[in-house]
Amino acid sequence: MGGKIVSLAYTLVIFSVFLAMTFSYTEKRAHRIYASGKVKAPSVKYFSKLSKVLFVSSMVLTMLGFWYTSPYMLPLFSNSIAHGVGVGLVGFGYVMLGKSFNELGGNYSPMFDAFLPGTIVTSGVYQTIRHPIYLFNLCVSFGLAIASGLGIVLVNSLIGCAFVLRAIQIEERYLSARFPEYADYRKHTHRLIPFVF
Repeated sequence: MGGKIVSLAYTLVIFSVFLAMTFSYTEKRAHRIYASGKVKAPSVKYFSKLSKVLFVSSMVLTMLGFWYTSPYMLPLFSNSIAHGVGVGLVGFGYVMLGKSFNELGGNYSPMFDAFLPGTIVTSGVYQTIRHPIYLFNLCVSFGLAIASGLGIVLVNSLIGCAFVLRAIQIEERYLSARFPEYADYRKHTHRLIPFVF
């Protein structure tokens, strides 16, 4: 009985984050409002549809994994503490994503349809990390892999991570060319992980 209650609680947390992120991203990308009055920047265009597939499948497989597993889902481990840590990481990533979006304001555009920002944001979480939206999306993604214990969700996370690293390379190139102050900003910050990378 206790296992079912824990599974239900984890499912509700993941489902809530799934709905909240879906509505948030849909609102931010509706009618390409983020593009209004901005200059187009290089993008990782081919990630547009793939990002949706990775996001939805990881969320659904994680919720299914709390109740059912199959060899086709590539189970890696089943450990209630690890699953709880994963769910916590998903929740943390979601909360910090909201904070990062608020601090970025109107400078947001998705990696697959990028536009030059009006300014370089250097306050709040951006004071330490140059790409916190990518970081906290990866927290959600790898949190799902840990929460589910499924290899297929881990593969999704690794694919998403590869695209994030590519987007960072592209963005840093055009931001350096556009904003002379970006070089100094890079010296005092980290791409994703403070004091590491």
